[in-house]
Amino acid sequence: MVGHTGTAADGRYSGVVSLDHADGFYQTGETAICRVLLRRGGEALSGAKARLLVKWNGQTVETRDFTTAGEPMEFSYRSDTPGWICFGFEVLGKDGEVLSGEGVCKHRMKPAIVTEIGALFDADKIVSCVREPADFDEFWAKRRAEVRAASPPRTELKELDAKTPGVKLFSVLLHCPRGIAASGYLAYPENAAPRSLKAGVFFQSLTFTDALRHRAVDMAKNGVLGFSASWHGFPAARPLNFYPDAIRPYYQQGLRDLGDREKWVNSDMFFRVMCELEFVKSLPEWNGRDLAVMGGSLGGIQTIFAAAVDPLVTLALVAVPSSCECNAFEAGRTPNGVFRRIPVDDLKRHPEYLETGFYYDAVNFARRIKCEIFVCTGFTDEACHPGNVFAFYNALPATTRKTMTTDPRTGHYNTTKDPRAAARLREFGGGITVSKQPDELR
Repeated sequence: MVGHTGTAADGRYSGVVSLDHADGFYQTGETAICRVLLRRGGEALSGAKARLLVKWNGQTVETRDFTTAGEPMEFSYRSDTPGWICFGFEVLGKDGEVLSGEGVCKHRMKPAIVTEIGALFDADKIVSCVREPADFDEFWAKRRAEVRAASPPRTELKELDAKTPGVKLFSVLLHCPRGIAASGYLAYPENAAPRSLKAGVFFQSLTFTDALRHRAVDMAKNGVLGFSASWHGFPAARPLNFYPDAIRPYYQQGLRDLGDREKWVNSDMFFRVMCELEFVKSLPEWNGRDLAVMGGSLGGIQTIFAAAVDPLVTLALVAVPSSCECNAFEAGRTPNGVFRRIPVDDLKRHPEYLETGFYYDAVNFARRIKCEIFVCTGFTDEACHPGNVFAFYNALPATTRKTMTTDPRTGHYNTTKDPRAAARLREFGGGITVSKQPDELR
């Protein structure tokens, strides 16, 4: 959408937005009432042209232009089925074009949205349509056996300056089965006694960057054996410009070999997770009892997988996870990122795409998670939709100790926080924020 860039001289646009249900939860048959007051330079906008965008399960269902009244205005949406609604507001210039950019937008990844808020109808009744392959457990048991037969993986360590007194830091390259490499940073308190440390593994989101070394260092500063993993496996500690040039042709937007469950590019990532866990568990400093895994978005699905596949994982902290419901369109929702890039008609013409996706979907892993797990989502998240996240969360076993945190005003890109997960992590000893990391390149 073509627009104009707001400047500081124009006065910054902002909005005060709320719902009649403050928590953003509604029952089907109810009407969600959204109240919004748009502002410029702190003053209420009056007589300005604005636009409402209403999205249901990620698809635009209403676009309405209106004139601001200098006071809160009400808009509403009623649903008779479970799902996710999002209200977004834009401001139009005198020429009728949408204003965008710094000084206008709430977040740079949504350059024209001045303010927004979302809600869920019957969140606990969102049931996933993801199918479980008959050989799902056999498939993963064979892969797990491959990794364990080569465990611990052949490892290349290089000691680095942690720039933190009392912390040892290493870049790590792991050689996994099938010629796959995994990479990241290992850090732990120097002079740690054997079997004395809890361990934490931080999984990277979909960024074309190095693994985040400070995640490992932060854990080590708090007395934890920390490993910060890349999702892509390219060597750590390379120059910044190395990563985009190396990762883009390798990843191909996650579509390379999608129809082949053995060769799909995302399959490599799951091998990495298994090898990274085996590596951490092989370290003499690990106490053999306490193992936390954590990450957001693409790091979220890696965390989910780790919790499902490894019975020694004791705590999982999952923020705004991706890879929930590859076939969500069958339930009237929008599929997750990779499958969102493919037109629905093409997904129907190529069932092998979805058949591959089912082996890697968070919903099928959810059913196998037994450890304590924290999950969070924001109701304006248009990268990893909250309806999909609840489909995953609702698939967790009733016997699993689980906690969901939500916020109707936040979305993706580090905007959704999980204070309960952060408190649990401090109790564990990790001392880091679960979701904060570079913005994803989606």
